[in-house]
Amino acid sequence: MKSKTTLFFLLTFFTLSSCDEALECVFGVNPEINESVISSGFLDEPYQQRITAEVDNDANDNSYDYFFEVFGDLPAGIEVLFFPREIRLIGRPEEAGSFDFTVYLSVESFQDGFFDASPTCDDVVSKDFTLFVNE
Repeated sequence: MKSKTTLFFLLTFFTLSSCDEALECVFGVNPEINESVISSGFLDEPYQQRITAEVDNDANDNSYDYFFEVFGDLPAGIEVLFFPREIRLIGRPEEAGSFDFTVYLSVESFQDGFFDASPTCDDVVSKDFTLFVNE
């Protein structure tokens, strides 16, 4: 009987300690990259594109810290600038073609003196993009 009581208390403890993450998944609190496609550019012409983010299903999504990573192929002349809730592709493309890259987004939270490296159901979200540069 003692082992069943101990098991009950352990299960209760682990259930309650992970309650926040379960609720995050039930309510669909997830980081989200808003754009699905980006505009095309032209060779040697100024180019600028914003890619923005939010935490879906959380009215207080400004309280998160947003972290972006960009991996893949971008044309020479285009650089990535990082801002709190967005990235910007900016510059003058120096080569024509199609350029595939992936944007990764993760969020963290620091509220009331507590740090949460995983404040949402999904830790990281990513989206694939293709930048077409025309001549």
